[in-house]
Amino acid sequence: MMKKELRQNTLTRMRALDYVQKEQADQWLQTQFLSHPDYKTAHKIGVVLSMPHEVNTDPIIKQMLHDQKQVYVPATNYTSKTMDFQALTDLSDVALDEKGIRYINRDTPVDNDLDLVIVPGVVFNHDGYRIGYGGGYFDRYLNTYDVKTLSLVYDIQMCDHIPIEAHDQPVEHLIIANTSEYGG
Repeated sequence: MMKKELRQNTLTRMRALDYVQKEQADQWLQTQFLSHPDYKTAHKIGVVLSMPHEVNTDPIIKQMLHDQKQVYVPATNYTSKTMDFQALTDLSDVALDEKGIRYINRDTPVDNDLDLVIVPGVVFNHDGYRIGYGGGYFDRYLNTYDVKTLSLVYDIQMCDHIPIEAHDQPVEHLIIANTSEYGG
């Protein structure tokens, strides 16, 4: 199956995930992440502002801020196809851009030299290779910066037969929630 088909099929499954299953999986993933050694030792952490079908990062961000971690989220320039990480100090500074993606709507420092990045994706294999949304932003970042990586994944996102290209960088650690364990 091609990347586009795998991406669409998986997004359909993610969007169809029962609310209770998703909420319980999100809570489990948050607990696992916050107890992970890479989280405990990191000071500057990159994380996406999640979309409704993705693992909810808002509670994770709130806890990171409470733990006095420096939180950075993607600031994307769609024209130049570049992404930098911008400091987030309060979720009230978040708005929607023209593509419906959440971003920080005020000037805050940019820093791409992070200790840990929670890498988003749509489809993953057990070796940590992933299919994202197709923009290549995270692949370019991961090919440029040496940073520890981790992804928070639903089991329905796993597929061991994904095409891998030369520029693809595997994620070091996958935390995978078994959504079938939860009600729905």
